[in-house]
Order: sequence, then structure tokens, then C-alpha cells
Amino acid sequence: MEKEESKVTKAVREAVVEAVKKGGDIGTKVAEITREAIKKGLEKTEPTQEKVEVLARDAMKGIVRGAKEAKVKAAELTKQATEGIVEGTKQAGVKTSDFAINAAEAAFEAAGEAGDKALEMAKDAAKGLFAGAKDVFKKKGESDK
Repeated sequence: MEKEESKVTKAVREAVVEAVKKGGDIGTKVAEITREAIKKGLEKTEPTQEKVEVLARDAMKGIVRGAKEAKVKAAELTKQATEGIVEGTKQAGVKTSDFAINAAEAAFEAAGEAGDKALEMAKDAAKGLFAGAKDVFKKKGESDK
């Protein structure tokens, strides 16, 4: 684990653990958590490709670490987190198409890094991430018509 977590990673990790404790629809809660983390992070600064990548990476690290800490599977959470990341980017006024691929790539890297190099965790996170990215791009294609 890194020497110090970013504020976004810590906030997302803690929110995931709390959401799991409370129960209910964890996937929906994770989408909300990541959407708000990205939206707030981008509203405080000029949105750039680098900023989106850093926020996406930090949010995904928080998701994976929170899932691990709460002892839940990461696949569905990373799918929902990916959707939340893209939606938060969009709500912050950034064209999703401009940064969606970069955010997804950064989130994927973070999922692998935060997975503590455990093969099963990384595979689980990757499955969810790709499913989420696929859904996001499918929705984007529909909105472009």
C-alpha cells in the first residue's frame, strides 16, 4: 500500500466500507460515491486529462481497497464505479467523450495496483471495470444519435 492515501482514495474507501456495513444496494451506492468524488474533484479545478486520470485512479483505488477491507467482491463494484466516474465527469461539465477512455484506463491501472497483486482480485476488478466501460460506451453511442 502507498505511504499515504490521497483524500479521494481515503474518502471513497471509507464510504464503501460504511455502505457495506449499512447493506442495501451496494452497487448503486458505489456509483453515487464515485460520481460525487469525481464531480467534486473536478469542480475545484480546471478539468484536464491528467486531473481526470488522477481522480479516476484514486477513486478506483478507494473502491478496490474498500471492497477488500469490507470483504466483498470487487467486480460489480468496479463496474458501478466506472459508471460513476464517467457520470461524475459529465456532471462536472466535462465532455465525457473527451476523457472517458483516459478515465477508464486510469481506473483499470488502479484496480490492478490496489488489488495487492492478488491475481483473483485483479481479475475480478478487471471484469467489473470492462463491463462498466462497455455499458458507458454503449450509452454514449445511444446518446450520440
